[in-house]
Amino acid sequence: MIGLIKMELYRLIHTVSIYVSIAVIVGIVVMTTFAVNVDLRMMEKEQKTQGAEQIQQKVTENESREDETPAESFASGFSDGFISTGEGDFDGEGFTLGISAPTDESWISGEIVAGDMLMSELNSCLLVVFIAIFVPLFVNAEQKKGYIKNIAGQIPRREMLALSKLPAVAVQVFILFSVFCITNLAASAIFFRGRLIFENSGALAGALGMQYVLHVAWGCLIALFTMATRSTAFAMTTGILLASGIFQLVAGYLNRAVHALIPSADSFDILQIALTNATANMTTESTLRQTAGFLVLAVVYVLIAAVISGIIYRKRDVR
Repeated sequence: MIGLIKMELYRLIHTVSIYVSIAVIVGIVVMTTFAVNVDLRMMEKEQKTQGAEQIQQKVTENESREDETPAESFASGFSDGFISTGEGDFDGEGFTLGISAPTDESWISGEIVAGDMLMSELNSCLLVVFIAIFVPLFVNAEQKKGYIKNIAGQIPRREMLALSKLPAVAVQVFILFSVFCITNLAASAIFFRGRLIFENSGALAGALGMQYVLHVAWGCLIALFTMATRSTAFAMTTGILLASGIFQLVAGYLNRAVHALIPSADSFDILQIALTNATANMTTESTLRQTAGFLVLAVVYVLIAAVISGIIYRKRDVR
């Protein structure tokens, strides 16, 4: 088993896709950080414009009210206080399809906490998409080379071929995760020089550790899709769709169906078992109970990926 893991790690280091993935992540993260900087500048200009417009509007209203009769003034106040247009009262369920990182309005003119900036990018599931793209390229590369068929005849248990890939996937995710975080912090220090601050390093370290574990579990799930279907395209497409929020739409219909069939299960929410949902909600402010729940969820996914992929390799022919 150790020999197989070493072989997978050797293959990982000498695979072109790992270096391509590093270059792509560096480029995209720099672009997204620059986009946040531009967004903050636009928001600052918009605030100044809105402030000037509000001042002018108040002056105009005061001038117009000076010309109102007492009856007109009473009617205007009654309408403003008691008549509602109904805007903002809609409380429907919806979902967001795509990858986006929210920009905190406090970053416009104040200090920017490096941990908040980094966690915002991780919560956007941008790295989750990269993992969904590059893990299948690594896992399925041996199928194209064909040498795995010769190795399968030299080991006592075929499931070891599948299990040996998961530690290599964890190393691959560690490389991508580290590059993502370092690039984000470096780009933030450049674009927000003088305003970027580091604080609460203990909470940030714990949140990053939990985020890494969740990303490893996601990588193992994508590896399972790849090994089960022997299709790089299927694993990529499924992973990207799940990371882009399509599961939220499916989960909404499933939750409604369960609530309709079982009225007592009104607290049931299938999103609670979604890795992408856990990744989007793990922050430096997460409680110990929430973090423990995310850890259990990640471990369960890793075990499921290990067991199912092992069974698949043991039952079917290796080609």
